[in-house]
Amino acid sequence: MARREVTCGDGGVLYIRFDYDRRLVELVKGLPERKWHPAERLWTVPAGHVVAVVELLREEGFSFDETTQRLYAERRRETEDNLTVSQLNLKVKGALQSAFPSPIWLVGEIAGFGKGAHRDVVTFKLVERREEGKIIAEVDAVLFPDVRQAIEYKLQREGAPFRLEDEVTVRVLVQVDLYVPWGDYRVVIKDLDVAYTLGEVARRREEIIRKLIKAGLLERNRSLPFPVIPLRVGLITSLGSDAERDVLKTLRESGYAFQVTVHGARVQGPYTEPSVLNALDWFRAHADQFDVVLICRGGGARTDLAWFDSEPLGRAVATFPLPVVVGIGHEEDRSVLDEVGWRAKTPTAAAQLLVEQVRAAEKRLLEGLKEVLGGASSALLRADHRRKELARRLLSATGGRLNEAKRELGRLTGRLPQAVGTALGRHGKYLEEVQVRLARAARRELGEAEKNLERALRRLGPRSLALLARERERVKAQGKRLHGLDPRRVVERGFAILRLGEGRVVTDPVQAPPGTRLWAELKRGTLRLLSEGGEDGGKGSG
Repeated sequence: MARREVTCGDGGVLYIRFDYDRRLVELVKGLPERKWHPAERLWTVPAGHVVAVVELLREEGFSFDETTQRLYAERRRETEDNLTVSQLNLKVKGALQSAFPSPIWLVGEIAGFGKGAHRDVVTFKLVERREEGKIIAEVDAVLFPDVRQAIEYKLQREGAPFRLEDEVTVRVLVQVDLYVPWGDYRVVIKDLDVAYTLGEVARRREEIIRKLIKAGLLERNRSLPFPVIPLRVGLITSLGSDAERDVLKTLRESGYAFQVTVHGARVQGPYTEPSVLNALDWFRAHADQFDVVLICRGGGARTDLAWFDSEPLGRAVATFPLPVVVGIGHEEDRSVLDEVGWRAKTPTAAAQLLVEQVRAAEKRLLEGLKEVLGGASSALLRADHRRKELARRLLSATGGRLNEAKRELGRLTGRLPQAVGTALGRHGKYLEEVQVRLARAARRELGEAEKNLERALRRLGPRSLALLARERERVKAQGKRLHGLDPRRVVERGFAILRLGEGRVVTDPVQAPPGTRLWAELKRGTLRLLSEGGEDGGKGSG
């Protein structure tokens, strides 16, 4: 039989010993001022709490030595009319255990799990919400390491359909309890019903789908014609997420000119519905600027999709004026949005759907262009053949006419000299008459001009004629003097003119220092000289 005993030691301390039992450990932890001693492998509690110790452990089959029993009897009589806080909490704990002697199944939504998920013992809350999301009740819960390990193993064995995390509704086996030191009412988690959580998610999804079918909305968005070239893309996703990066990377690497507008949204948790609805409303207001809208989120547990199992979201996607591509799921799992939109398994697959659509349009365009070019080439060949045939026929038809025209031209050519001679004869006589008339007119004009000149000379008078004669003589005299001063006349008389290289005339020896090259202009030719300098202000040699 397992050892379970309480003894009273020296110094007013109670010693609690028992073989390891997780439930008993948690029970003893509820005692005030308890302390664990790992070396001795026992718990100690001050003897002043003997009433709490005995009344808590008596029902668990513990034995008590005589000193402990005597202390209990004495303290029990002292506190018959009064209770300490710890005694009150112990009595409440006992009452709870009496009301819930065995674990019960409890349904609630996990809240606050993430704050302590890294600890060995995780404390969180199980909450109850109304449909609109308001919390109407909650209870503290505690999950010990051994139970947590067993639950996570069970989830892993089921293919990890979901995780223990906030906002997941679960059905758990719990023991109703009260933590004596703090007087905290709580439930201790013992087990988890995996099937309930999955079944609840599936039930809710099927109910929403039935409503959409009844309203005639299930196929509405998918009945819209998909854009032939969907290059203007709206993307609803969590900003900075893997889903956003995957979509943008796939579209960018395609090489096509996609224009992507990203609208951030919550894609997990209770704010998913209002956040995604807000994004859809924005794209609806700007629908003329887009070809298609994508709703994407990355991978996760199966229950993550439950936030998209929303009737308002389903109706918003179903009635959206543009095709909505939904890339929020996994290979097998589906949400309400997958049923009403254009489903893609992943965000990358959603982007690839658009790339393939554009690629198919490009292929059709190239094929059509080839057909047009081929048809045009054939038409040109046929037109060229018809042109050559018409040319051949034209040459054949006009050959006779050309020969006839040549013969007519020959006849006209033979008659041309005679006709020209006759015409020249007529025009020759006319030209002779014109020549005679022109000569007569010229003689008349000359005679008239001579008469006018004589009249002008008579008007000038003798004095004017004398003045003109004197001026003429003066001009002749000046001309003779200038002729005598001409340098060429000086050279002709035996003199020479010295010039520098730039053509200036040398008039002073200082202009030609020793070594200066000079040119002497003579009557017949030019001499090149080299100056040796001047003497007495004027003597030089060359």
